[in-house]
Amino acid sequence: MQLIADSGSSKTDWRFIKDDNTIEQLKTSGINPYLITEKELLESLGTDFKNISLQHIKDINFYGAGCGQQKNKEKIKKVFKEFFDCDQISVEDDMLAAARASCGKEAGIVCILGTGANACHYDGEEIIERMISLGYALGDEGSGNYIGKLTLKAFLEKDMPSSLAEKFSASFPEINLENALEQIYQKPYPNRFFAQFFQFAFLHQKEKFFFELISNAFQLFLEKSVLKFKQYENLPIHFVGGVAFHANSIMRMVLTKNNLTAGNFMESPIAGLTLYHKNQHS
Repeated sequence: MQLIADSGSSKTDWRFIKDDNTIEQLKTSGINPYLITEKELLESLGTDFKNISLQHIKDINFYGAGCGQQKNKEKIKKVFKEFFDCDQISVEDDMLAAARASCGKEAGIVCILGTGANACHYDGEEIIERMISLGYALGDEGSGNYIGKLTLKAFLEKDMPSSLAEKFSASFPEINLENALEQIYQKPYPNRFFAQFFQFAFLHQKEKFFFELISNAFQLFLEKSVLKFKQYENLPIHFVGGVAFHANSIMRMVLTKNNLTAGNFMESPIAGLTLYHKNQHS
């Protein structure tokens, strides 16, 4: 049995490819080696797979945010080997997952816009250029946590139009300055805390305030990533992740404004990855 996983900072999609080619699926919390210790990961896996049979797993292919660095790959491999008792473990970053899922064997620019943000230039076989990704504290322009952060900031600083601020208060009655600062600076996963507010921005994207906020965030993302790649003007721009997928009308408008060609928009790469690895073993 093969185990395929695609993980962002918020959630992980798992696919079990059985020997008879049937497929089962599971969704669990996100696994980012920058944001979780080995002990926390082991405990998280124990909870997530509590009622799942792990026998006969021969091959694990894990793709995740934060897995571009070798030390992070080894961190995931170490915990997985202990938990799953499997020797065939491959750990790659989410960028390669997005490229394989959206481009196949064709060249293209591949962007991830979910909780976080990333982008690369893919030649059909491997990644040849990458954007400089600084994470939620210094970067992630255009991502869910970035747009969510701007949304929260506008509310707390009273820069949000009053009609929208009232709706925000109704949607998040627990949010005030004291509570927000505690969540950001004293509790784990502030990126997930920020990202929850993207949905509010998305639901009100036709309002001038949020249309401009999201448009400007997407433009900044392109300037920090796509527009720095070689030959970007000659390649389709693909997007993977819930933010670009759900707000694709705004992204398409921003791409047109920059004379760029829109490619595929996928909420998740897991279906494409499953097909890729299924074919690899056929």
